[in-house]
Amino acid sequence: MNNFKLILAPMDGVLDGVMREVLTSCNRYHYAETEFVRIVDRPVTREQLFKKVPELIENDGCTINGTPVYVQFLGENRETITQSALLAVRLGAKGIDLNFGCPAKKVNNSHGGAALLKEPELIHDICACVRDAVPSDIPVTAKMRLGYENSDDYLFIAEKIYSAGVNALCVHGRTKIDGYLPNTVRWDLIADIRRQCPVTVIANGDIFSRESAERCAEITGCEHLMLARGALYIPNLAEVINNDAEPLSYESLPAVIEKFISVGSASRYPINLFARLKQFLSYIKVHYTRLEQPFRNVCHCDDLTSAVKVLQHDINEMQNEENQY
Repeated sequence: MNNFKLILAPMDGVLDGVMREVLTSCNRYHYAETEFVRIVDRPVTREQLFKKVPELIENDGCTINGTPVYVQFLGENRETITQSALLAVRLGAKGIDLNFGCPAKKVNNSHGGAALLKEPELIHDICACVRDAVPSDIPVTAKMRLGYENSDDYLFIAEKIYSAGVNALCVHGRTKIDGYLPNTVRWDLIADIRRQCPVTVIANGDIFSRESAERCAEITGCEHLMLARGALYIPNLAEVINNDAEPLSYESLPAVIEKFISVGSASRYPINLFARLKQFLSYIKVHYTRLEQPFRNVCHCDDLTSAVKVLQHDINEMQNEENQY
């Protein structure tokens, strides 16, 4: 068994309150982070926060099973980000995270996310302003990539962040230009940051299994690991990594999907549950390859009700085939 501190990543448009609820019900996470809350020239409102972070309304800033939720902010204006962070804390956020890693073109073109890696001094000022304002008992963390076009300044960028007083630094081991390309993650450079950084370093990037988690920890020296896409490929990945559990069986998947639909249907903020189900299946089928055809069948459906019937039928057929052997 391992004793890693596993964090559920903030994946914009994917790991919302519904998905956090589903995945933390299958696993024990150290904490989870929200999708980024984009801040421009005005602080976030209560209603905007509640929509992004339903846990603030429903469970004192935690998921139902008690997993703490950190609110992530993205932007360049230190004053409005700081005001937003203070509001989130007043409403019950268990931590604040600052995003300097999002590679999305739309975000970068509006001077947010990974675009700020080109301005380490500005990153430092944002981190310092938030950390100075937020109560000391509330963790303030930051997430970075190794650089924008290249990783030449990764140590300098990291130093600017941790010298601002943050409690932890999460490092995705790719540059912005790398995006999520396979075979580009640099755990060895995360190790360099870990050796010089006086605060907790969280390793992120290409952790898809128990073996890759152990290898990442061995190379980086980090006991804190952030799970992103892998947590969707295998819904109980945290238990697989830390407790030597087997990945959920095909027979167990219907219960997870039913949980997703149940939580999504009960959400106080309407979501396109049919589109989100297809999105969820698109991730699960990466590991559960036999779901490829059921996924295609669902995509040909016109609504959620017919999609659920098709999915249930296809999974039942798969189970019947297994029972014949």
